[in-house]
Amino acid sequence: MQGLLFTPAFELKSAQMSLMLLAVRRFDLDQLQIEIAQHVAKAPALLKNAPVVLDLGQADPKPTAHQVTNLLMRTQVAGLRVVALVADAIGEPLAHAVGLPALTVGPRRKKSDEAPAKPTESEAAAPTAPEIPATADAEPGAEASPPEPEDAPAEPVAVPPLLLPGPIRGGQQIYAKGRDLIITGAVSAGAEVAADGCVHVYGRLSGKALAGAAGDVRARIYCLSFGPELVSIAGNFKVFESAPREIAGKAVEIYLNEGRVDVRPLKA
Repeated sequence: MQGLLFTPAFELKSAQMSLMLLAVRRFDLDQLQIEIAQHVAKAPALLKNAPVVLDLGQADPKPTAHQVTNLLMRTQVAGLRVVALVADAIGEPLAHAVGLPALTVGPRRKKSDEAPAKPTESEAAAPTAPEIPATADAEPGAEASPPEPEDAPAEPVAVPPLLLPGPIRGGQQIYAKGRDLIITGAVSAGAEVAADGCVHVYGRLSGKALAGAAGDVRARIYCLSFGPELVSIAGNFKVFESAPREIAGKAVEIYLNEGRVDVRPLKA
């Protein structure tokens, strides 16, 4: 009808969301269901019905589409919900077969990391211009022109960390893309702080902290008072129903040690 304003029924927005990765190593349906259920039981408030991305790239043996469908049902019964598969050579066709999306996980390769382009045949065949030596015909006292200085390679620009005051309250999500994150205060339960680099919390860490979100295994988490729900380094995570007595409330460093998330007290 004329004179009425049209209100769209939806809008698309970009969103930064963190998802846990369920990386299958040994494809045994019974064992997977039991272990997933045990893991969820350790922290039901955090993990119950949590969305996860299924990574089958290193699964042994390689599953069929029928087996993956079975695993999706068993995973849901155990307490997790698979919302997508990792888009690799194994996961992409399986995702299509079971009706789930395939997501790319990890940082994209930067141009600076790519191999230099090979010269074309015409470039390779082109002779280099010979140097012309100075001759006796040059005017006496004339000085040779100094060579043009080559452009010095640009120095990499350091990206400053994202610095935020605390507290970061429950329900808030903070993400420092391509840099470190520094919180000058506490991170409350239910809050989530993440960075592609390291995460520093100069206060009590009670929520979730994720370092190396783009896949940097060298990233670390530091906090002055340890008591998180979950910590993660480069997608490898560790859940805490309660912090162990020897590190609870202490200043700690969280790092990746041979694919395992470890926590150790910081020495004064």
